[in-house]
Amino acid sequence: MSRKTVFFLFKFALGFGLMLYLLLYIARPREIIAVFSDVSWLMVVLAFCLHVFGFLFSARRWKLILDERGAGFSFSHLIRLLLVGSFFNLFLPTRFGGDVVRVSDTRHIDQGVTASLAVIVYERMSGIVALLVLAMLSSLLKLNFLKELPLLYVSLLVSLLGIILLVLAWKKLPRGFLARFKCRQSRLRKILDKLDKFHAILLDFLNHRSLSKKVFFWALLLQLNVVLHYYLIGQALKLSRIPLLDYFFSIPLMLFLLSFPVSINGIGVRDLFLIQLFTYYGYPAQTAIAFSLLDVAFNLLLGICGGLIYVFRKNE
Repeated sequence: MSRKTVFFLFKFALGFGLMLYLLLYIARPREIIAVFSDVSWLMVVLAFCLHVFGFLFSARRWKLILDERGAGFSFSHLIRLLLVGSFFNLFLPTRFGGDVVRVSDTRHIDQGVTASLAVIVYERMSGIVALLVLAMLSSLLKLNFLKELPLLYVSLLVSLLGIILLVLAWKKLPRGFLARFKCRQSRLRKILDKLDKFHAILLDFLNHRSLSKKVFFWALLLQLNVVLHYYLIGQALKLSRIPLLDYFFSIPLMLFLLSFPVSINGIGVRDLFLIQLFTYYGYPAQTAIAFSLLDVAFNLLLGICGGLIYVFRKNE
């Protein structure tokens, strides 16, 4: 059995094992169903619409970066690729699993897979920075969190500073630095050359201030849309004790945690985080899991759409 298979099975067992434990011992299925009996379906529909609307922001940001590389992808085509990516996100670790497919689908641009990967990395980096900035700014307005959850503040600050230092280090590394390394092994030489090209492309993006501002603007707009989407889920479940401002802190933190490859599509990890969060506001575990299930249902619906696009595209 390969190492990849072992890691996949471990993440699968961990995520679904944790989910099963939460369902059977922390919140009973009957109690979760009871939460849905009083749900506002109008708010559910509005939340789903915002989730769909987020694809427009994502496609716009992606197109901005691809156009900088001279790619000619249409807006509608990129939306279809994002939907296909959402399908693969359903069963791949982290929320970035579908990015592998997106890299493959745009590999025909100039400099191939290397450039396509650099585009996705730059795009995702802008999203993570926007998430952390949102969380930090909103948390400063909730100083009571600082006393009760100091570790969260430290982790947010360290993560944001880490990304800033990484960007600065990347910009300080001279162009062509890796290409100048002498290497006799042809395979290692190819890897170094590709890494050098990858560094150069990202360096072009980072040094392009106008592009960086536009990309960050769309990334911030996307994250604001995401937070409002989750806020509407909360309104659907009538979570009146959680103010809108708190979503701007807690949701970016949850999404940041889900970016780590701990379980398949964040199953179990998302639920455990929400249970801990909702306990702070006095809501039981079944409410947190109902909140999580609505989120999973939205992802599942869009993932199915992406799967159909993928299947029929393959059969063309």
